[in-house]
Amino acid sequence: MISFPVNEIASVSLDEFFQRVRSQPESNIWSSIVVEPSNIDEVLEDLQSGIEILAECKVESISAESGVSAVFDRIHNSGADYLLLWNFETWQPNDWRHLDSLRSRLNHKGRGGVVILSSQSLRAIGTNAPNFFSWLSPRVYALNQGEDLLTDDEREARLSALREWSGQSDAEVIALAEAKELPTEPEYGEWLVLLDREDLIER
Repeated sequence: MISFPVNEIASVSLDEFFQRVRSQPESNIWSSIVVEPSNIDEVLEDLQSGIEILAECKVESISAESGVSAVFDRIHNSGADYLLLWNFETWQPNDWRHLDSLRSRLNHKGRGGVVILSSQSLRAIGTNAPNFFSWLSPRVYALNQGEDLLTDDEREARLSALREWSGQSDAEVIALAEAKELPTEPEYGEWLVLLDREDLIER
């Protein structure tokens, strides 16, 4: 059994977590983010769209509701570069012990993934899956959703930096996106998000 109090985990905003993912080398790296159960669906959607934009890779979400064997079957058959595992709330101690015995099978051929947990699930891992937890623990973060929204000044400062970086205006970037001629650099995806024009991001 490994004890890891939730209040001792590094707290990050979603933007900070995205930057950590983006800075990772293209190898099998897994991390975990601890979320309030009522916010998991929203966070899952934000993670999938954000990682696709910033890491420029295909992302697939896999629900753990059907059990350990089903999760690993989905992982094995996935063509995605990055995986989001979630919905562990119904797991029993035996499920976590089974996961612990199969940990090495998470050496997915792509870029790794994120395990989305509630604080209850995190405690269950520490108790019942110590090997898995030790492997994951350097990259376990608590999501601070209160820090996610940029202020108007912060948003404008970032937009100004993007304009200076590219030598283009907001209107020019929107026009390129509408013509499907936007460069592939992830900064352009971030630019559209800051302009509330996610609808122009090509999937």
